[in-house]
Amino acid sequence: PEILGPVADLRDGTERPFTMPAECPECGTPLKPMKEGDIDLRCPNARSCPAQLRERIYYLAGRKCLDIENFGYVAATALTQPLEPSEPPLRDEGDLFDLTVDQLLPIRSYVLDPDSGLPKRDPKTGEEKIVTFFANKRGEAKKNTLAMLDHIEAAKQRPLARVLTGLSIRHVGPVAAQALAREFRSIERIEAATEEELAQTEGVGPTIAASLKSWFAEEWHREIVRKWREAGVRMEEESTGEDEGPRPLEGLTVVVTGTLEHHTRDNAKEALQNQGAKVTGSVSKKTSFVVVGDNPGSKYDKAMQAKVPVLDEAGFAVLLGQGPDAAREVALPLPE
Repeated sequence: PEILGPVADLRDGTERPFTMPAECPECGTPLKPMKEGDIDLRCPNARSCPAQLRERIYYLAGRKCLDIENFGYVAATALTQPLEPSEPPLRDEGDLFDLTVDQLLPIRSYVLDPDSGLPKRDPKTGEEKIVTFFANKRGEAKKNTLAMLDHIEAAKQRPLARVLTGLSIRHVGPVAAQALAREFRSIERIEAATEEELAQTEGVGPTIAASLKSWFAEEWHREIVRKWREAGVRMEEESTGEDEGPRPLEGLTVVVTGTLEHHTRDNAKEALQNQGAKVTGSVSKKTSFVVVGDNPGSKYDKAMQAKVPVLDEAGFAVLLGQGPDAAREVALPLPE
């Protein structure tokens, strides 16, 4: 987004001048640019800042990363910022896979608002909400607590790209993580690669490559990887034989829009990327296919105008199973 100017007509008199804070509102560390040339200010206390750890843990458990059920924002808060006398069981991400029931039962925590990061208040009393999140009134583990621990155990077998995304390396989102996983096949090889080798990976480039080398240069980051490896987290891509020849959708650019019945948006993208396709968010002359579900919006209209082949969910299955030539045969008819 780019700020072009104020919309004075919408002002109602409640506005106030904005002053950039000089310190992190949660840990008090002075804010600063993270590297020369940066315009944005950040809290440099990445490892110990409660807010940063909470948000990383919440992101790590989310759908784009390890997809851990029964692990939402309240759980992320309780695991990183419990009230005294409890100690936070997660000092950093490395502790996630060592959690035990005994650690969880005594934890009391504020209920934080995901948007503001501030404690929610009871609408009747005005008091800050505090919960014993993991234990019931008898002090026993709730069913959701046991289910969460089971899902954490299952998350150890997530694909390498999801594990890499979950490390919260700056600029390394799901698309870049998929490219790195396909190219290097393991965390160990990614760490050992030179910046030039990383930058040459399609979909990565010099900015992401520099960020990767900077991340692995930190000892506490490497310690997270070590703890995860010792806990049994999958650090290598499973061999599928795909690297022995060209992938069937190599070179294609695909846009996915609307709601699909049998795939989430993330799963659809992952299926395409696993077969070599590049998935983007906008339709252009370079787009090979647009996959549409219910309520596709303007991307469907743009595809029709640009005469890009449009596939419904059945056509998407043809693309994945039989390739681009067969998919073009079942594409939706273009307007007259």
